[in-house]
Amino acid sequence: MLAGRAPDMRVLVVGSLPPPVRARAEALRTEVVALLAEGHSVEVVAPDPVATAHRYLIATGIPGCLQLSRMVSGFDSVVVQVTPGLPVRARAGQLERTLSLLAFSFALGRGHQVVIRLERLEDLPGGAGGRAALRVWRAAERIVVGDEEARSAFVTAVGSEAERLIVSSPAAPDGDDDDGGWGERSDDSAANVLALVRARAARERRALAASDLAHVTGWERLASPGIAMTESDAALFTPAEAPRRPGDLARSVLAAADRRPSLWRLARAARLARRSFYALVRRDKWD
Repeated sequence: MLAGRAPDMRVLVVGSLPPPVRARAEALRTEVVALLAEGHSVEVVAPDPVATAHRYLIATGIPGCLQLSRMVSGFDSVVVQVTPGLPVRARAGQLERTLSLLAFSFALGRGHQVVIRLERLEDLPGGAGGRAALRVWRAAERIVVGDEEARSAFVTAVGSEAERLIVSSPAAPDGDDDDGGWGERSDDSAANVLALVRARAARERRALAASDLAHVTGWERLASPGIAMTESDAALFTPAEAPRRPGDLARSVLAAADRRPSLWRLARAARLARRSFYALVRRDKWD
């Protein structure tokens, strides 16, 4: 949370909200709920293409960090959830890890009031230690880890430099009541944040689909209408009544290719070639 700050701040939250449900996704959702309760305007950018978000990163690793560097400057604060793939790919070697962390620290350096969330040290390949990682931690105004055990492990990994950082963990709940709720008026808060994020994301997906200028890999794997979706989401995925056209068949084939790891690069190349062709045809038409 950005406690003590003026309300009406524009906050960029980078990370994946549920679905799927994971500990770090649940923790980030709690953070977003708190930001909205404080009166801030929140925009969520997710590296996971099936997560609830307003926008999505086109890639992870170094390309994702570079894309992030172009986003952060327009916001009053940036909250980033470290997750496998952002900033470092799960199978990255030592050199790639170093370059990824340098790109990540560069991106965060362009932001304001940066908060880094690290649910578990395992979410950052190679751990929290090292000179390149230290550049990342220094770019943050505050670092939030999953619990006190994770905080101790983080401080041990970073070493003496951790004394210069503000590292915290969520406060333990008072009493023995642990029903997994959200506190007072919890149902309203959780429903409000999910409805807000999903409605805005649905509008943006419809606009992109209508323009045929962009495609986010993984849209086809979103939940079926009626499962954790708003009416806006359901309308987007409702089959059209109009007869299918050749273009519809082509899109279906590409969508099927997206779901196969061995074919998604080919599908992306086909999509880019198609858009380049149409851009050329339309330009000739207007010349």
